[in-house]
Amino acid sequence: KALSCCTKSTMTQSIPKGSLQNPEHTDLYGGLSGVPLAIQEFKVCEGLTIRKTYAHLMAPYVLAFAPPDRPGSHHPGPWKPAHGGLGFDITAEIVLAEACRPTSFDRVNTLWWTLALLRLATGAPLRMPVISDTSFSDAAHSPAEPTFWTAEMLPHQLLLASDPPAIISHEHLKWVQSSFLPGARLMDIDHFNRAVQTFDTVIWAHSLGSAIVLLWAALETLFRPGRANVTKTLATCAAAFLCPPGGDRDRMYQKVERLYEARGSAAHNSQVPATEQRRDSFLIARQCISKCIEEAKLPDAKELVSRWKERR
Repeated sequence: KALSCCTKSTMTQSIPKGSLQNPEHTDLYGGLSGVPLAIQEFKVCEGLTIRKTYAHLMAPYVLAFAPPDRPGSHHPGPWKPAHGGLGFDITAEIVLAEACRPTSFDRVNTLWWTLALLRLATGAPLRMPVISDTSFSDAAHSPAEPTFWTAEMLPHQLLLASDPPAIISHEHLKWVQSSFLPGARLMDIDHFNRAVQTFDTVIWAHSLGSAIVLLWAALETLFRPGRANVTKTLATCAAAFLCPPGGDRDRMYQKVERLYEARGSAAHNSQVPATEQRRDSFLIARQCISKCIEEAKLPDAKELVSRWKERR
């Protein structure tokens, strides 16, 4: 293992390390924005639930014009509101009970892992703007002020799937449930962990060219094709991994070759990839990572090349 089984707190930059008062000893609520749930509530495992809610999270801009009198105190007046700011509709929450530790992830990254699987299952533009120590469903009537930990608050988010669903269906949730523990065990393997992290951060890429470079970086990390004949080896591995012998496999090989060339043009010539190239790259990466989790097994480049040569 390259990462500590106890923490894994540095495994993802999607939810950076922050300052919740005590995330190990309180219920956690990850607010989800982007796509609503089709059902009221779904239990992923004991102590981990995804359920409908509604809250509109507002982050307005406010200006202060003098420094605080002492560190940690408030800025003195006057204050001035400014136009702009961010706002998100929280339509679901991932509820992690205080005693729930189903994997070797730390508790914050347990929320991230659930979200990463939801994004993998749906291809939808989901985000977790904040984590709370109070249920979004109960916050309106809670006597205590909720503590928020900002997470995915970037103003931009790339949509890479060609036809993302309008809702998170029961079938999507069932896939997350069946994948949760087998996938978490695979995340103990360093190169798979890095491949998943890279894939999951593509939606936050600063440009479309960067997005396609990251997608193929994730696939290179997953298959580990070596340094010689990378395009040919990567195309062979992806085609043999995803397709049975025949025309579909040959077409996949040719597609991966073309897409990897588009990746090279983006990386070395700053050429913006076409929409179809980005979407096809995203779909192939998503299919490869999903298949690893479903089979609870990682691909072996040498075995895939041999399978290709034997045409079986």
